[in-house]
Amino acid sequence: MRVSGKTSGVGSTQSATGPKTSSTPASAPVASASASDAVQVSSAARLVAVAQEALAVVPDIRMEKVEAIKNRLDADSYNPDGEAVAEGLIKEHMAQGRHS
Repeated sequence: MRVSGKTSGVGSTQSATGPKTSSTPASAPVASASASDAVQVSSAARLVAVAQEALAVVPDIRMEKVEAIKNRLDADSYNPDGEAVAEGLIKEHMAQGRHS
């Protein structure tokens, strides 16, 4: 790196020992955003926000269904259809594969 006392415009270097001078004072205001700047949210984005709020209050586990199945298991009356379970697992796996 070369340091010199010359100042000749863009790309010039300043003296390492001399004070740095600026043509604009440190307290000069910085250009601010226009007063007409605005943010617009589409109706689809608003709909997504409403849906997210609604889902936030829905529990991940439906306890009434869990309790019903537990009761049927305890009574030895729960006999799920193996093919339907397998099909559901495959569909769920395929759906996750498309979104991953």
